[in-house]
Amino acid sequence: MNQKPYSSQAKSHYLGSLIGRLTGPAFKRRGFRDVQIMDHWPVIVGRQLATMTMPERLVRRSENETVLVVRVDGAMALEIQHLSPQILDRINQYYGPATVTRLQIIQGPLPRSFHGVYPRPSELRPLTQRADAALEDFPRGNLRDALARLGGRILHRAAKSDEN
Repeated sequence: MNQKPYSSQAKSHYLGSLIGRLTGPAFKRRGFRDVQIMDHWPVIVGRQLATMTMPERLVRRSENETVLVVRVDGAMALEIQHLSPQILDRINQYYGPATVTRLQIIQGPLPRSFHGVYPRPSELRPLTQRADAALEDFPRGNLRDALARLGGRILHRAAKSDEN
């Protein structure tokens, strides 16, 4: 029986649906529709605040109230409480008006695996290019670009863990 290999487009579609199926349930349990707020947190709140905070979950209390629960490292809870109007403005500018109506702050250590701040683009660029070269069977487009960025971050994290 002579079977044709999957086309690049079929591989892309399969991989995209697989990633969604793997991460979807975990994020839905925390109230997130997708990984976007976690992934873009440093861009939304800024590098400095991202190193001390982490979005925990999104809770829809009513039709007009959505609360973002944010874990804050140590004594920064009071500072984050004072900055919460600005943080809410940034979130709602990023995702649309009244997406999040209130922040709930939980004081505690951030998980060790949470890296709040991504490495600099100059550090990631060669690793992302290396990952992109490994994706030569995939067609150019958004999925390939996203996979190359993910691969670059994974390679960076692996290199950092080898150093420790």
